[in-house]
Amino acid sequence: MKGRAIYGGYDATRGIISLNIGAVAPDEVQKWAEQKYLDVEIDVPGKKRSLNANAYFHLLVSKIAEATHSTNTEVKNRLIRDNGQYEIINGKRPVYLVHKDFLEDMLLREDIHFKPEGFDGDRVRLAVMRGSHTYNTREMAHLIDMTVQEAKGLDIETLPPQEIERMMKQWDVQVGTREKRANENSPLC
Repeated sequence: MKGRAIYGGYDATRGIISLNIGAVAPDEVQKWAEQKYLDVEIDVPGKKRSLNANAYFHLLVSKIAEATHSTNTEVKNRLIRDNGQYEIINGKRPVYLVHKDFLEDMLLREDIHFKPEGFDGDRVRLAVMRGSHTYNTREMAHLIDMTVQEAKGLDIETLPPQEIERMMKQWDVQVGTREKRANENSPLC
């Protein structure tokens, strides 16, 4: 049974809480009132934030990192590198060309994700990968599927398929809202 505290105070030697417990039959309330003691369990609910697809991806990243003794950044960047989406600007994929001595540092960046694409002498070509928060539903579903596969391989508990499907539907709505706002804010050509 759930209720809402409507009064909380202290009376010399004891705490007093009055509860509004909603619709309860009067004879039930009378029965309780006749008891000298009642067993009552009080739980203060924390603020619940619904788990969206991107938050779930990051939750699994942290569990995989813990299980593999890696950092969240290492795991997230590897998963995006292996299963993510290329950044496309004006129909082209941006590429960085850096000295091979900087490759490890570039792959551990938190602000941008890279995928090595080959070497030019002592330099390496790094394609830019999009952050997961920009993914559409199909792209996010693929990233989560691959992340769940890895988590299960490490015996990490994952959500049931129907809960993941619910999140993906919610992600689809969020993506649609984001795209609608972007279109509303862009100048007409």
